[in-house]
Amino acid sequence: MIVKKVKRTSPNRPKAWQIGNLVDYIRFPHDRKPQEKVEHAGGKNFLTSTHVGQKVEMIALARESVHSKMPVQHWIFSWQEGEQPTREQVDEIVDIFLAGMELEGHQTIYALHHNTDNYHLHIAVNRMNAETGKVIQPHRGFDIEEAHKILARIEHKQGWHSEKNARYVMLENGEIARRRSLVRDIKPRAAAQDMECATGEKSAQRIAQERGHAIMQNAASWEEMHAQLAEAGLRFEKKGSGAVIWVGDIAVKASSVDRAFSLKKLIGRWGPFIAGTYPARQPHSPEPVSDVATKEWHDYQQYCAEIRQEKEEKKRAEAALRQRQREQRQSALSRLARYGVSVLNIARHCLKVQQRRERLLLRRSRQANEMRKLRFETWLRAQGQNRQADMWRHRSALEENRHTPAPIPTAAPEPKGLAVLEAFQRYADAVNADRYRVTCIRMELDGEKKAFILDKQGGITRGFTPEEIAGHLPEMLRLQQRGENIYYTPLSENKHHILVDDMSTESLIRLQKDGYRPSVILESSPGNFQCLLTIPKLGNRFDRDVGNRLTERLNREYGDRNICGCIHPHRAPGFENRKPKHRRDDGAYPEVRLLFVEKRQCGKALLLSRRIEGEYVEAEKQRQTTRVRRAYPHSRYPGDAVSAYWAHLEDIRRHLAIEDYSRVDAMIALRLRANGHSYDTVMEAIFHCAPAIREKSGGRNWKRYAERTAGYAFGMAGDIALQRNERYQAAWLKVEEKTREREAMQRHR
Repeated sequence: MIVKKVKRTSPNRPKAWQIGNLVDYIRFPHDRKPQEKVEHAGGKNFLTSTHVGQKVEMIALARESVHSKMPVQHWIFSWQEGEQPTREQVDEIVDIFLAGMELEGHQTIYALHHNTDNYHLHIAVNRMNAETGKVIQPHRGFDIEEAHKILARIEHKQGWHSEKNARYVMLENGEIARRRSLVRDIKPRAAAQDMECATGEKSAQRIAQERGHAIMQNAASWEEMHAQLAEAGLRFEKKGSGAVIWVGDIAVKASSVDRAFSLKKLIGRWGPFIAGTYPARQPHSPEPVSDVATKEWHDYQQYCAEIRQEKEEKKRAEAALRQRQREQRQSALSRLARYGVSVLNIARHCLKVQQRRERLLLRRSRQANEMRKLRFETWLRAQGQNRQADMWRHRSALEENRHTPAPIPTAAPEPKGLAVLEAFQRYADAVNADRYRVTCIRMELDGEKKAFILDKQGGITRGFTPEEIAGHLPEMLRLQQRGENIYYTPLSENKHHILVDDMSTESLIRLQKDGYRPSVILESSPGNFQCLLTIPKLGNRFDRDVGNRLTERLNREYGDRNICGCIHPHRAPGFENRKPKHRRDDGAYPEVRLLFVEKRQCGKALLLSRRIEGEYVEAEKQRQTTRVRRAYPHSRYPGDAVSAYWAHLEDIRRHLAIEDYSRVDAMIALRLRANGHSYDTVMEAIFHCAPAIREKSGGRNWKRYAERTAGYAFGMAGDIALQRNERYQAAWLKVEEKTREREAMQRHR
């Protein structure tokens, strides 16, 4: 979390205008920013409960503060991506903030906003005390520092993740302590890092830090330091009033390795300087700065060697031309010396012009054919190796150790990111989906789940291609470190990817003995398995329903009886299962293992899907012959889902005050899915009915809106919402049953 005190943007405006503008924005941000919505709002210490009344009260009290130009302060608390507070938590945060600022009993207006994946809380508090008539200055003007202390209390009490550069932290005894960095990050300077990023080659400064930092820090004398540096392939020499460390034939200032290694400070530690004995200097051999794309880096070194060779040939050609021109001048001028000074001057001028033209032509011909040295990433993309280029660009998240000064490792362990990428490639080759949706879910100790989709923008998610997954892998690894569980959902236009979840060893063996052939088998946790069955879609309007029914039947027989959707996320191989119950004593979590992969289709599942399709076709025929469809009286469009939409709308109106119609549509879509309506029928109902309930229906792509709303109901968020509202599903079903009874009575009349 972060906290921020917002400065006034219009100090010359009247006090009433500033307060009114601020309060209106807090309560109704969509008037200025359409993408920003209010999740929860409230007010404290007011006589009235309406927005207008509270605004008038705050302005009236603020006007009484003659000596304060603006007694109302504006604060913002912001959560990290994926974190979503509840209404109770927001109210608690406001109480903690007012108590910490010693502003309890003061007028306060607050609201929780969210745009995209970030939630933030706006607080407007009037420092004018209604009883004393005085303006309070919280903590004598050091209110920002106190706000960071309050932030530490909130994070500790509610369990939010703190930022890396947070000022304060709450200790186990309940005290607030200022956070200090215990370990200083030792890394090359900016110029050296820029060179490394451009060439992929370790800078001499980094090599000196990695090989020599620990030696110079732990050595007890000059002799010990010299001996150990020689073993590491380094040299320490005095130069002028300072010292340098030789990495091959490249000199690095000792103080650039660490400020504590300047000659003056080392003399203070070990006494007068004593020179060491080293072998002769050898040319420096390039080393890759990262374990990412090392094979490609060696090819890049050959390319750089060709560039250097070409430059050397150019220099030799220019030197040869200058030597030839020098000899030409000497020969010509010696022959013309007998004709006097005037002739010599004319000859000198003509030769000068001629030779200058020759050098210019040589330079232009070289420039036309000269190979321009490319940066390592640019060279990779020029070679068509975009995946390796993306890995190189995000190498910091793939590397296991970053800027850690240590002796030369004997055997470097395989980076975690590369192992995850390899697991995904094997998985994707077997699944062979068009795109993959990435879902991040954080699971709390109390069982609460907070989920978000990585590529979701504007309420729309399309998923990533396999190449895009490789580019987003560093971000996914960072999210895992933050405590998120990573899930994949394969999406294909012409294939079903049926998930059988929560399988034991016995049920997995039984599934395969019954003739089902999974393309992927995962061990999501010790003794718990998931498998994916791939079958082609049948190419009719029942495809979605057939997939859902097939998933439901297979899971009832072998896996999780609660799963009923064919588009369902599963744990990503190579990542960790971060359920709190799986946490080990050492704080680690089990890894999701990829046990089996094979690119194939399951023939038995395909036969079962065709049988289910026949059931749907037969049911459709019977429905057409025995039942006449009629729309709800308020609707001009035929269809059971449309009738059900209006019935659920009336039911919601009886229980809730409707303010956000988009939320109402989402609720109705979820109810329709729970009652057995298909994705297509729900989308059609939203498309026809949603514009009719709004006063202004123009200016919106209703087809896209209907797809997005139905996608929510049948997606991961819908799955979670159904589980949370399972106790209401019987009541939702009765709403539609009453509607059918009413329609039947009208037909009999």
